[in-house]
Amino acid sequence: MKKTTELAEVAKAMAKIDFCMMQTFKEEGIDCRPMSNNSEVEYDGDSWFFSYSDTDKIAELEQDSRVHLTYTDPTGPSFISVWGTGKIVVDVELKKKLWQKQLEKWFGGKGPEDPEVTLIKVSANRIRTWGQIGEQEFK
Repeated sequence: MKKTTELAEVAKAMAKIDFCMMQTFKEEGIDCRPMSNNSEVEYDGDSWFFSYSDTDKIAELEQDSRVHLTYTDPTGPSFISVWGTGKIVVDVELKKKLWQKQLEKWFGGKGPEDPEVTLIKVSANRIRTWGQIGEQEFK
């Protein structure tokens, strides 16, 4: 996905949103859960999330890489919908780079060096926005 002035505005809006909803796909249908958005990583079309490696979302991504992310900022208001491809990334140095101290509360004190903690990379295929940032679509 090309970085444009408009995508930079989307990145700026996303940085203000602490959590998004991540949808993955499984045999029975769609599964959905809140995920912490790392606002310190400049959005370039890829979103990064930490997860335990033995969760349903990891198993679902291994079976079907389609992911849908939804972000809502009621103060804007801004609404962002991202369709993309999820990938499990096992890279300790990258985990260390993207790790934030507040993540320890979600991972029981475990850190980026722990093999039970993994990264999910969601590469956007399509983005739609509404609200204060305008109604736009990127492919």
